Amino acid sequence: RGGGMSRAVFQPVGQKLLTNVAVVRLKRGGKRFEVACYKNKVLNWRHGAETDLREVLQTDDVFTNVVKGQFAKNGDLQKAFGTTDREAICRTIL
Repeated sequence: RGGGMSRAVFQPVGQKLLTNVAVVRLKRGGKRFEVACYKNKVLNWRHGAETDLREVLQTDDVFTNVVKGQFAKNGDLQKAFGTTDREAICRTIL
């Protein structure tokens, strides 16, 4: 392989590569909601050792499918959780 441009140039710009991911799911109102977290931080959060939500979550978005990158709709969040406050919803899911 000689010179030329790196293949990395062709990766989609909007793609989030999720590594070391734990997907935490909650089914509510007939819909599934997921958040992408750091594996080791979820247990710390549940045991009270970690209190900073930003340290636990990889992104503060709520998904219907993390792997496919499908975000939950605001209407579904409102119906299932009574709010569209993503931080509050993430706390509930965790």
